[in-house]
Amino acid sequence: MKRFSTILLILMISSILVPSNHLGINSGEVVCCDAIKYDLLFSGTSNNGQLSPFESTLDVQQSAEVTSAITQTQEVARWSGQTGFAGEFPSHTAIFSLPYKINDGAGVTINASIELRLGSESNIGSTSLPQTFLPGDSGTLEVNIDVSGGTLTAGDTILVIFTVQELLLPTGANPSIDFLWGTDSYRGYISVEAPLFSVDINEPLIEGRSVHIPVKFDSGYGAQLIAESNFEFNAGGNLIQQLPVSTEGNILTWTWNAENGVDDGTYSFEIRINFQNGTEISATTEFDIEFGDTQGNNYFYPLSEPIRTGGTDLDVLVEVEMSNDIEKTITLELKENVAFWIRWGLDNMGNPSLNSTSWLNNLNPANSDYYQNRIVDNAEISNFEQQIRQNELSNFLAQGLGIDSRRLLGLERADFDYVGIDILLNGDDTVSNTPVNVVFKTRETSTAANEHLMIDNFIKPYFDDNDRIWTTVNLKFELKTDAINGVFLSDATGIDVTQTRLIFTEKIVATTSFTQSDSPLLWVQQGGNPVESPIAIFIISLGIALIGLIISGVISRGKNKIILVSEVIILFSVGFLLYFLSLEFIVVFGSSFLSSGLWILTALMTGSKNNLYSNLDDENITSFNCPNCTTELKISSNERPIRIKCEGCKKVLKIVD
Repeated sequence: MKRFSTILLILMISSILVPSNHLGINSGEVVCCDAIKYDLLFSGTSNNGQLSPFESTLDVQQSAEVTSAITQTQEVARWSGQTGFAGEFPSHTAIFSLPYKINDGAGVTINASIELRLGSESNIGSTSLPQTFLPGDSGTLEVNIDVSGGTLTAGDTILVIFTVQELLLPTGANPSIDFLWGTDSYRGYISVEAPLFSVDINEPLIEGRSVHIPVKFDSGYGAQLIAESNFEFNAGGNLIQQLPVSTEGNILTWTWNAENGVDDGTYSFEIRINFQNGTEISATTEFDIEFGDTQGNNYFYPLSEPIRTGGTDLDVLVEVEMSNDIEKTITLELKENVAFWIRWGLDNMGNPSLNSTSWLNNLNPANSDYYQNRIVDNAEISNFEQQIRQNELSNFLAQGLGIDSRRLLGLERADFDYVGIDILLNGDDTVSNTPVNVVFKTRETSTAANEHLMIDNFIKPYFDDNDRIWTTVNLKFELKTDAINGVFLSDATGIDVTQTRLIFTEKIVATTSFTQSDSPLLWVQQGGNPVESPIAIFIISLGIALIGLIISGVISRGKNKIILVSEVIILFSVGFLLYFLSLEFIVVFGSSFLSSGLWILTALMTGSKNNLYSNLDDENITSFNCPNCTTELKISSNERPIRIKCEGCKKVLKIVD
């Protein structure tokens, strides 16, 4: 197998180098960039602040409060950072911008200065003299800084120091001013014109009518720059819609699939980079292209392992069926870099060119007939699934996907009675970035009356943004019980949860989105008593209600039932709502008892339907003799018409006036 892999690798490399195969090579060109204008954003505390060009650092609001008047120089805050990239910067005007909020007053008078150090060069800007007035309850302090040209080395530090020489606060009980930064709402920054990265459009690799154009980004931020930027790539005047393939951390390769009518010739290639709100960089070059006779491959197929880091959103669906056992299905939708990596990995298990630290080295390759054929074959999927099930589950999640298996699954692998895995390619068996679904199925038996961890933050810690695999996890959770098992929420932190109960099931639905720094939690308690089950609660509660309804109906026979009927409708609705919203069975039972008792009490206190005015004095009650038997009859109601039964002759008389 190793001999076969080596031979195949040599053949693949040869296919790139041999001109007869129309895999053309042209020289690369550094097309960008000299110094560019961008914002260095403020984050961190006032005495240890950081500078970064990335919006992702804006997550925690920071402030520096000044509570008394200043009459001598006082440092308010400082921020520092390194771009890790060398180059020259021209003379320009830097702009310092910092939001403020005034407490117990409107407007302050200030004299302030900003020192900007770019490596060994120091430049200072100040508010206009003699004094600057900051109006209103809130606003933004802006200061221009004239910067002399110079040179930055990769190890140079950029430092911003904000000092106040004079500050006059408004009159008030507790006047103060807060300088704010660190969030999108309070976006503090300094805008500079300095080197940040270079762009090298390398020689296209021509494979038939597919032209693969690698673009190398050189910066001190590595993969983070790529992960937090948006790109637009045009080849021969055509916008390339499909996502690029990412390799070696800082190389993106776009593929132009030229139509048959496109002739050989010189074509332009343009890349546009938007890495900050509205900050766009454009670079263009040209290459001579000679197309081959075949259609080529729609995606670039790298010989080395593609990267999966840089930051990708992960969609997760967790479905739980709870009876006396718990069966759980967890579906991870892998996209973009991670999807391409796992497809490439399935086709390259056992590849001798893999880095020694690659997790894919742990896997044994499938049959050599399927090895590196640019197709993810069923045999490769089956072999991969088998190895994950038997030995590599924890390693696959931890080393391959950056996921803590216990936090994702809820238990250690050995604690489950069954664990399975399915790889779903969503109808595309090529090595591409089409999403891949990884489905885990687990079974845990004899779980009644136990507490279970259902949702936890399963992203493994990373300490360098270049090692980040996941940006945001979007998780949806659904739990259903059978008719004879109940479930209760024990703890729900940082999660939107709804719980409902119907006759044959109880259901919990939860959604959440989280990053590495969040702490979502969902614990549930499985019922261990049959009385707590959905069907038992329904039958017992309904039985209690029916008993009360029957008793009150018997008592109210011959009486006016308007109030009783209204109470029955209202309390039945309230009781069903309490049941449907999955309140504890004691609450539902108590509601049934109270409703039944209230119905019986209402039936006892309700008068006869023919005695609506029974509180009238006897002297105001009209009486007459029955025309058939002369029995004296009393009319105790003003209702007309009214029917009265004679107790003597048993005839029913109708009184109309």
